Order: sequence, then C-alpha cells, then structure tokens
Amino acid sequence: MNPGFPAAVPPSVEPFSLVIGATRQRYSSWVRTLMEDSRFRVTSFAFDPEDLKLKLKDVPEALLLEAGIMGDEGALLKLLAGLPCAVYVVVPLQDGQNLAQRLRELQNVKGAFVGDLNLLETTGRMYSDLSALRSSRNVSLQTWSQPGSAAPGIAPLRIITVWNQMGGVGKTTISTNLAYESARRGYPTLLIGLGAPDDMPLVAGIRPDPNITRWWNNPTIEAIKLTIQKLDTLDVLAGFPDVLSESEVLNAREDAPNSIARLITTAAHYLGYAVIVIDAPPSAVAANAIKVSNTLVMVARPSLEGVMRTVEAYRTVVEHLPGEHRIAAERVFVVLNRVGGRLSADEWHRAASQQANRPFPPIIAQIPDNVAVGAAQDNRRMPVLVVDEFNRCLRPLVDALLNQSSTQSTPVQNGHTRSYKIGPIRFKV
Repeated sequence: MNPGFPAAVPPSVEPFSLVIGATRQRYSSWVRTLMEDSRFRVTSFAFDPEDLKLKLKDVPEALLLEAGIMGDEGALLKLLAGLPCAVYVVVPLQDGQNLAQRLRELQNVKGAFVGDLNLLETTGRMYSDLSALRSSRNVSLQTWSQPGSAAPGIAPLRIITVWNQMGGVGKTTISTNLAYESARRGYPTLLIGLGAPDDMPLVAGIRPDPNITRWWNNPTIEAIKLTIQKLDTLDVLAGFPDVLSESEVLNAREDAPNSIARLITTAAHYLGYAVIVIDAPPSAVAANAIKVSNTLVMVARPSLEGVMRTVEAYRTVVEHLPGEHRIAAERVFVVLNRVGGRLSADEWHRAASQQANRPFPPIIAQIPDNVAVGAAQDNRRMPVLVVDEFNRCLRPLVDALLNQSSTQSTPVQNGHTRSYKIGPIRFKV
C-alpha cells in the first residue's frame, strides 16, 4: 500500500468512478497507483479520442486525462466543455501554460497540470473534490441495490434512446412500458419524452404540464426535479407542448446549458438514475439524444417499408454521426411491433441485412398486433400490467437491456425464401 492512502473507504461509501484517457505508458503508471487506492474505481480506459468518447457515455464521476491523446486543442476543449464530471488533465510542456490556463476556465476542470502530476497528491485533491460534488447532489448513490444482488451497488448506467425515422410504429408504447418495467424491477428510472406535441403523457396517464419547457427556461437541477412527474415508481419528464418550443431547442448549441444533451447527462450524473429511457420522435431532435446514449432501440413495423426506414435510421447512426454517437454494435436492438400477417421476423431480418449490406442488429422482441394494448392505453393503464401477451413479448427486450448481457442471437434462418420488390430493389427473404 502506498503511503498516504487510506486502508479502505468506509464500507457504506461507494468508490468514485474514474475513466482514464492516456497513452499506454502513462496509463500503466497511473493505473498501478490507482488500483491500490480503494477510494477510486477505474471503470474504463482509452488510448484514443474516439474510444474515450465511447467510454464517457457511462458518465463517470471523474476523468483523468493526458491531453496529448486528443490530437488538437480544439477537440480537447470541445470534449471537456460538455462533460458533466470532474476533470483532471495533464497538458504537454510545449505551450502548456497557455492551454492549462484556458482549461482552468472550464467549470468542470478541477486540475490542469503542465508536463506531469504527482498522483499521490492529486488523488487527495480528487477525493476532496468528488466528495463535495457527490454531497451537493442531495441524492445518495447508495439508496438502492442492483436487482438480483444482496450487496448495494450501482449498475452500469443505461441511456436508452427508442427511435426510428418512421412515425406511428409504436415507439412511445415501447419506451413507456420499457421504462415502467425497469422501475418495477427496482432500477431508478427516468422516462424523457421528446415529442412535439408529446403524446407520451396521454399514453402514460400523466399531465402534459409541467413539461420540458419548464426546464428549458431554467436549465438547472432543481428545475428538472420540479418538472418530473411520478407514475408509480417511475419518474417521467413530459416532452414539448408544440413544435415551436421544439424548434427553439433544435437551435441550441450542443454545449448550451439548455441543450437536450445537457439535460440527459445532467439527469444521469446528478440525479442518481440507473436507467434513462428517451422516447425520441422521427425528427432532428432525436440526434441530440442519440449522441449521448449508449443503447439504441429501433422500433419497426414488420413490412418492407419498415425495413427500408429502419435500415436508413441505422445508417444515420453508424454512418452519418461518426465519432459522435459511439453506440457499440452490441447495444443496438430491433423491436418488431404489431406483428401478424406480414413479414416474419426471419424474413424481415434477412431483408434488412441485405439492404444494409451487413449483418443487421438482432430482433430482440416481437410484439403482436393486439387491440388490448390500445384499449389499455385508452383507459390510462400500462399494457405491461394488464395485457399478458404484451408483457411476455416485451420481456426479452427488458432482460437484454437491464441484465447487462452481451450475448444476443440473430433471428433463426428457416431456409425458405420469398421475393419482394420496391422500385429497382428486389429482396429475397
């Protein structure tokens, strides 16, 4: 044990989560020291900018960064300006003082060091800073135990965007019931609506006001708390009342205090949620949620138009937002909604893989077309509670998202083929 370190943190105190971004040589030096310090838990590390952005999606409490891996100063400042965590950064000797001074002007940068740092001294400072930040949240990170575990702990944060570029596919039905079931299983869960006008309050049986515009006009933690409504054990933040209020958000910079990205990361980091589910509309506002999410659920209809829209949505994420979304391939899932009488899951998946020219993400759940689901929502009741078939079919999605299992299976190929044509495109499925 290195001198100056406490033997252990008190058993009731969760170690502070820490991400390291550094060259391999410096990482080896840092991690050897930090592994002996029970006050901190190194949750992940990265050696390049793109991987670092991915690792930061889980919103650690602190980042220890060697600035040189970012490549250029502009990329470094852009990354750090939007992070809702405490940052400690080492800058190169050349022009280091000027850069360090600019970094210290960022509110979340708690330490900027030129050339190198004394890690033994810095960890004491980090512990003091992070203790104060955690206390200021007024939310205990140890108020819940991960379901299925007797020991208190924090499950990996899931920021789940439910989306497709096609309207009317059932995104709101899936997102509300997914979030409700997550809360029922014991995970502190927040459901955020981004529709304009948002019909999620009607589906969930809550009031349309207060809604996201209250936070927009006063982008603070307290405003988020005042805007949240309760649906049993689920916290819900209703979306936009009209398209005009949505357009104002679209014009906001990503790093603005009232950007959608800042709303989501603030809720994740300061309000103690384990799961955040975003009901994203088929509009440009969805990109703001996708960029800070680590899981994507695409809800689709079992039809050829459903294939085309979903493949295009997938391409938007994996091709049009490179370096921004950083959703790992194994954290993208497809839900087929209102199944019955059209394409089977096998046919749909083969058509999607053919059009995408790559293996398509797995169909994790198939929801039958059942009038009882709509009837339950018309009566302000959650289908997951009152429609057994819906509950049973949604369960694989909930299990996959919350059980932290990376083992997913693609639809079984049954060997039969059918041919479909849309314009010049012919599918054999």
